[in-house]
Amino acid sequence: MKTTQSVINNVVWKACDTFRGTMNSSSYKDYILSMLFVKYVSDFYKEKLEQITERYSGDQERIQRALSREKFVLDKTCTFDYLLANKDKDNLGEIINKALEKIEEDNTGKLEGIFRNIDFMGRAFQHVY
Repeated sequence: MKTTQSVINNVVWKACDTFRGTMNSSSYKDYILSMLFVKYVSDFYKEKLEQITERYSGDQERIQRALSREKFVLDKTCTFDYLLANKDKDNLGEIINKALEKIEEDNTGKLEGIFRNIDFMGRAFQHVY
């Protein structure tokens, strides 16, 4: 299923509502943009995985080889779906931080340092969940 502009707008609006009043708007944009990026990369990767799986009839070796050559590499623990599935965990901030760190690590040439100033365990974020 492709993500529509309407779905993206709805997700962003709900995310912004979550942060309103808990931190300065100039700060929460970093969190929102980070999560939007994770959503974009997750959707892109999921769509590619479906296409490649179909193309190679489920041959895991060929699928992994093809995925390693894609624009972004994404571990299953870094997907938006994974983060969403863990949204009620007490250590959600830690889960998100680890996911962002792994995304950078797995895509060093393209994303190194991109999430450097984002900390979902930080004081300003603690009031959100």
